[in-house]
Amino acid sequence: MKPHIIVVIDTEEEFDWQREFSREKTGVSHLRLIERVQSIFNHYNITPVYVINYPVAAQPEGFEPLLEIFSQNRCIIGAHLHPWVNPPFEEKVCACNSFPGNLPYALESKKLEVLRECIERNLGMRPVIYKAGRYGIGTNTFDILAKQGFEFDMSFCPHTDFSKEGGPDFTDKTASPHWLDAEKRIFELPLTVGFEGIIRKLGPQLYPKLTREIFRKFHVPGIFSRLRLLNRVTLSPEVSTLAEMIRLIRDQYKDGIRVFSLAFHSPSIEPGHTPYVQSPQDLAVFLSKLRNFFDFFFGKLDGHPSTPEQIRDIFRSIDSQSDTPEAL
Repeated sequence: MKPHIIVVIDTEEEFDWQREFSREKTGVSHLRLIERVQSIFNHYNITPVYVINYPVAAQPEGFEPLLEIFSQNRCIIGAHLHPWVNPPFEEKVCACNSFPGNLPYALESKKLEVLRECIERNLGMRPVIYKAGRYGIGTNTFDILAKQGFEFDMSFCPHTDFSKEGGPDFTDKTASPHWLDAEKRIFELPLTVGFEGIIRKLGPQLYPKLTREIFRKFHVPGIFSRLRLLNRVTLSPEVSTLAEMIRLIRDQYKDGIRVFSLAFHSPSIEPGHTPYVQSPQDLAVFLSKLRNFFDFFFGKLDGHPSTPEQIRDIFRSIDSQSDTPEAL
C-alpha cells in the first residue's frame, strides 16, 4: 500500500497565545490570505480539511473565503470547538475550560450544536468531521459526537500529555487510525506524532521517562535527539523542521505505517498571529517547508493525497478481510 497523507488546518480566530483566553478576540482577517496555502494544496492535488470554529463560521470575513474553495470541491469542512468564543457563554473563561471535554455534558453538547448549525447555515453543509480545540476531548465527547451525527474525530495528539494544563493525556496513544466504538460509528484519525531515531521503537516507553524534570534539567531529551537516538516529532511545519518531518516519515514508513496526518493553524499564514510565524522570513520558511515536504512525500516516497473518507474506506476493506486488521 502506498503511503497516504491527510492535511488538516485548525481554522480559527487570531489571539495572543501568551495571554489569557478572551471572548473578545475573534478576528479572522487572515483568511483573506488563505490562497497562500490553498494554492500549494491545489498544486499537489491535496483536498485539505479545514476544521473551522465559531468565529470563522459566524463571520463573512471568515467563512466566505472558505466557501469559495469549498464550492469548487477543493476542500473539506469540519468543526473545531474553542469553548471560550463559542456560545452559549455559561462557563468561566479559564485554562481548564478551554478544553471542551472538561465542560459539563449539556454545555459541551450545546456548544457543538451551535457550531454545527452555524456551519450548516453559512456554508450550506453539515460537518461530519470534528477536532476538539486544544485536543480537548473528554469522557462525554464521543457520545456527543455520535448523537450529533459526526463520523470522524481528529482530536488525538499521540505521545503527548496535556494533563498538567487540565487537558487529556495521550501518552499511550498511537497515530494509527482506528474505530472509537464497538458500533463503528466514529473513526479516529490522529495527528501524526511519532518517534524517529535508532531506538525509536522504545520511544513510547522511554520518552515519558526522558521528559521528567530531572532529565530535562540536564537536557537529556536534546542529547538523545542530537545523537539521532530518539526524537519525538510532530508532523507540522509549525513546530518541526523539514529534516525532522522527513526523517519521521522515513522511519515510520520503514516500520510499516502508511497513513499520515499533517496539521497547522490557519493564523500562521499571516505573520504575527501565532508563535510559529512572527515575520515575513518566518512565513517564507513555513511555506517552503510545506512545499519541500510535499515534494518529498509525493516524489521520493510516491505518496498519495487522501481524505478521511478514503482512509475509512481502506480501513473497512481491510477490516472485512480480517478480525484484527493491522495498523496503517
